[in-house]
Amino acid sequence: MQYVLSPKFSVVDKKNDFRYLISKLEGVFRISKEAAMGKETARWFFFLVLSFLFLSTPFFLQAGGWNNTLLGCRAIGLGGAFAGLANDPSAIFYNPGGLVFQENRMSLAINGFYIWPTFEYTPPSGNTIRSRYESPLPQFFLAYKSSQKLSLGLGFYVPYAGSGVDWKQEDLGFPFRSSLGVYSITPTVAYQVTENLSVGLNLNFYTAKFHLKTEMPSSGTMTTEETGSAQSASLGLFYRYPGRGSLGFTVRGPAKIRLQGVTEMPFGPYELKFDSETVIRLPWDFEAGISFSAGDRLTLTADAQYTLWSVLEKVEKTIKGIPYSGDHHYDEMMNFKNILILRMGAEYSFPQGIFLRGGIGFDRYATPLESLSISNIDVDKLTLLGGFGIRMGRIGIDFASAYGWGKERETTSPLVVSPPIKQRFNLNIFIVGIGVTFYY
Repeated sequence: MQYVLSPKFSVVDKKNDFRYLISKLEGVFRISKEAAMGKETARWFFFLVLSFLFLSTPFFLQAGGWNNTLLGCRAIGLGGAFAGLANDPSAIFYNPGGLVFQENRMSLAINGFYIWPTFEYTPPSGNTIRSRYESPLPQFFLAYKSSQKLSLGLGFYVPYAGSGVDWKQEDLGFPFRSSLGVYSITPTVAYQVTENLSVGLNLNFYTAKFHLKTEMPSSGTMTTEETGSAQSASLGLFYRYPGRGSLGFTVRGPAKIRLQGVTEMPFGPYELKFDSETVIRLPWDFEAGISFSAGDRLTLTADAQYTLWSVLEKVEKTIKGIPYSGDHHYDEMMNFKNILILRMGAEYSFPQGIFLRGGIGFDRYATPLESLSISNIDVDKLTLLGGFGIRMGRIGIDFASAYGWGKERETTSPLVVSPPIKQRFNLNIFIVGIGVTFYY
């Protein structure tokens, strides 16, 4: 049998080929209990570590890089087009300038989403396999109007990543489960500059968590657990046209997150544990939005978001303290590109305090073809979103749902073979959410 390796160190002949290759590597790397860790053994061990580095880079993308737009049930019901409306507590994320013009002195929104993504991979054999990694996304937003012109806020949410992959052994030939979440605690202040213009500023205190678990067929379980933190800031401008609508513009700053933790891997009879480190970068985000009141009961919204994902040129991975080798550093080239995301939405209010919402979004992929792999699936996605809300005195309840259709992408091996060796990747996603808002 002939085996052809892709640049991501995956065999692309059939689903069990990777398992076959790893087992052969293990035969080379395996040492007996009586063997000493000599220089020759250390040299082969170095290649074992290198092979694990190819597997352990944290890529868990959906569409549009690592952007996560599942923030606020009402906003999601409007297609995520909320920067130009920003009239509930989730404005902390979408446009902090909108906090000043909210009607209530204080409001608290608690939201929860549940995500069912389906990642699809079709090797050259033509047998499509699927990864399903279900995950909840809790969040809350608190807005407080301390004076006529000054408002304060606090948010907790997941602005980037928040998902993962879970490939089963019977499908892929070996188990592979990984996830990445970037959480933010966001204190916010907003100030009314003129009668209709306001500005908002927030600080983003990020905490990232990365988990990976896989297994070499005859060696044992290999894991990585890492956490890291970083800070950035966001600025929002909000201008209202009383009775007609409003405009909004938001800038979210970049961040560099250094995740540190432990990587464990088997090596013959030994269970080895090393300090490890991964460095990722988050982008600049520029978002502009508009809302328009088409009568007393209908509101229309639209947003355009431009994200500078080109900052993620590479992911830097280091495993420290390798015997006879010291620290080993590996750069996984990503070469992400900047993307434009478009969203539109509408909300109709009924006299009974019921709100009906709908929206549409288009997310462009940020990942080039050469960076696609089983742990890095990023495709163009068209998403239909909708929901409804009920306002009962000082309590509002909102429901939201969305389904995204991915556009399949195909890669061809750079090696000159006939016929060409092709792989296909896709992603579809289903989301439901519920939120409760308390008004004081």
